Amino acid sequence: MMTLLFLSRMAVYLIAILVPVFHPAVVVGYVQTSLLIWFVLVPLEMVIAYVLSPPRLSFRLWFLAAAVPIAIVAIVIGIDANPLPAIAAGVLAFSLTALLFQVGPRLRPLFVVEQLVLGGLYFRLLSFSRASEEVARAAAGATQFIFLLIGAAFLMHGIVIMLALSRGGYGLRRKDHGQSAGDRRRTLREVGVFLFVAIPVLLLAAFALPPDFVEHNPVLNLLGREASPPPQSIDEWAESLLNDGALRGEAPYDRFGDRRGADGADADGGDQNGEGNEDGEYALLGVDASDWGQGGESQDEQRAVMVVISRLDPVYAAEGYYERFDTDHGFTFADVQPLNDLVRIRLAGTWRSSTFLMDSLRREFDIGVYSTIPDRVLPYAPQRAEPTVYQPRYYPFSYSYHGSSRVSIAQRHQLAHARGLSERERDELAEYLDLALHPDHEAAFRAHLQMHVGDQPRQLHDRIIAIMESFRGFQYEIGYDDTFATAHMARFVSEVQSGDCVEFANTAAILGRMLGVPSRVVTGYLATSSLQNPAHVRGLAVLRESLPSLRDYSLNDMFLVTTSHRHAWPQFYLPGYGWVDFEPTSYAIPPPPGGDPNEMRVVIPMINPREETVTAAFPWARVGSILLWLAGVTVAALYLLRYGAQVWLWIRARGDDRGAAVARYRLLLMRLAARGYDLKPASMTALEYGEDHPELAAFASVYTRLRYTPPHADRAAIEELEQEYRDVLRAAVAGRPFRRLAKAFSLRGLHYV
Repeated sequence: MMTLLFLSRMAVYLIAILVPVFHPAVVVGYVQTSLLIWFVLVPLEMVIAYVLSPPRLSFRLWFLAAAVPIAIVAIVIGIDANPLPAIAAGVLAFSLTALLFQVGPRLRPLFVVEQLVLGGLYFRLLSFSRASEEVARAAAGATQFIFLLIGAAFLMHGIVIMLALSRGGYGLRRKDHGQSAGDRRRTLREVGVFLFVAIPVLLLAAFALPPDFVEHNPVLNLLGREASPPPQSIDEWAESLLNDGALRGEAPYDRFGDRRGADGADADGGDQNGEGNEDGEYALLGVDASDWGQGGESQDEQRAVMVVISRLDPVYAAEGYYERFDTDHGFTFADVQPLNDLVRIRLAGTWRSSTFLMDSLRREFDIGVYSTIPDRVLPYAPQRAEPTVYQPRYYPFSYSYHGSSRVSIAQRHQLAHARGLSERERDELAEYLDLALHPDHEAAFRAHLQMHVGDQPRQLHDRIIAIMESFRGFQYEIGYDDTFATAHMARFVSEVQSGDCVEFANTAAILGRMLGVPSRVVTGYLATSSLQNPAHVRGLAVLRESLPSLRDYSLNDMFLVTTSHRHAWPQFYLPGYGWVDFEPTSYAIPPPPGGDPNEMRVVIPMINPREETVTAAFPWARVGSILLWLAGVTVAALYLLRYGAQVWLWIRARGDDRGAAVARYRLLLMRLAARGYDLKPASMTALEYGEDHPELAAFASVYTRLRYTPPHADRAAIEELEQEYRDVLRAAVAGRPFRRLAKAFSLRGLHYV
């Protein structure tokens, strides 16, 4: 029965991890690492925990057999990724299986708990297949088959658990004795009745119901209005707000004009004179905040994402740093980059950078952001980030935070004096110089360099400028896509020579590494006056009227960032100046009339503040991680105290005096407590404790004799006490394999410290 229980448990696990492979609607990206963990390590640890458990192997060999696969997989994964998830998965699979199949009656409910968890997992998998009518129709056959398979596996595993846990049935032991034939027949009859009812219900659910039995038609339009009303023009209202501001003596908006980036070139894109689009107009539209995000977006409009408040211009608001280079996929997201973590973690207190920058010509700028997205974006290099404030009454601008960054203000003539990389810097920045290219891709990039750059310039900054100048004949099309593939960039430089910021940024970073300049790609949003047309300014006026917190700032210190301002750019490392943002798109041919998404209609939400309490978003993840860390430190300290005391008592017990006998007695009590023995009250003598536990009687007698002898006892009596000590420990675990496992983790022995 136990073998059948193990096999049914293994079956439901394998079905769960195989569903994403076969179902078209349940998508899980099984990469090499996850395949190794879920399809090799976890099943192998489950087999080791059950098949090789004592008495087939000793406990020492059993744990060694479990540790070897975990160590091998961790080493293999650790070459390219973090091995901790693999270690945790392996340890959990082995530990849980060992507990489930090596337990006594007290832990039987674990089987039921695990069954409930599996039920939740299966429900989640099936819910993916009902995501929409379209998905349901496309995956109808697969859904019915997998529904039947999952249901059958889940029910059969439940039946096996019922049989294993039945009082008069098969029990939890490997070998079952004393069960009458009547008990067995009664249990099998109950199972038969259960199957007689469950199987038809399962078949009905799988095949009788139509593929589109889930209808996704929620009733949201109770007031009889259009579900997604089109945006309405609010230009007149916005103009009146601007005029009212002028009457109150507020300074007119004067940020239109030619602003320069860090490299001295024009900032990216946009109409720099604010003269209007092809029709001479910039339209501002409004959508009721309750309808924001409900669909209905048009391809000829740009929607508000955030309001950035800063005297810095431009603001390269970074949300992702791409540093590691993959031969096929190009620049990839840096998982171990603290700046990437800062974007998404919730802060319990103000975060401050622990890195002291020696870079020259950096100035700290304050940044304020009111956003529709929870991610925190700050320019390089962030120095301070306050907790995000969540204000649901101002939906969709529910998130706001403030911080500061030390931004490079070095101009081109100053960067030109940057020295070359030292050997130490070259070693420290080796990751940012790594470039493994396919031969055909490398040939395309080298041909571009040979044609446009020629002989490699001596100074690093000159190499960067040469790369920027090489894009003079390329066509810039404002937009954003997620294609970072190396083959795509090779076609960009050799054939297409037209693209958006992603192509220019990735290609510039690749060319930089080929010329020996450390580089990486950054993605995020670009906020600059050259991208603020009159519609953006009017939109800021409306939002400032709706969001009271914005009224403390001048329009001259605000940028309205929209979906058209999604951006990617390269960063190059220059000794003495650090990482500096560069804008290769400013060297390319500007977008043709009508091809600039920044000229599209601007759409903002019409916010009617909801009557809700303004609260700061509680940092559950941060607080939880702190509590887990404290709990881990506490547990580690307790184990250190326990084992430290045992080691000290063991050393002290090796003497031949009365103190050695006392130490031996305390050591025995600690080890017996770890094996589940009841704790001895301080008022109880050793002989009285031995009366309650007969296997301790001989040890208690010898100890009592030694305890009240002269300070130096005879060696023969000490050796007799040691022998009785070993006999008691063997008797304590005889026939109780679970005590062998529990003794390593028990902290009950601290009672005697």
